[in-house]
Amino acid sequence: MGIVEVLTVVLVLLKLTDIIAWSWWLVLLPAILSFSLYIIIIVVKLIMVLVAVLVVKKRDATR
Repeated sequence: MGIVEVLTVVLVLLKLTDIIAWSWWLVLLPAILSFSLYIIIIVVKLIMVLVAVLVVKKRDATR
């Protein structure tokens, strides 16, 4: 488990034991941000692969 997962588990446990009175979206914010970052990275990688494939096809078509 990484630091984000540990932080999320700790915040959830604190919320469930009524030690903190934060809203659930704030408690789950580290996990939400981490998941969003992973999705952005995957989308950027897919776009890079698509561009590379299109460039190679265009280069092969001009030969």
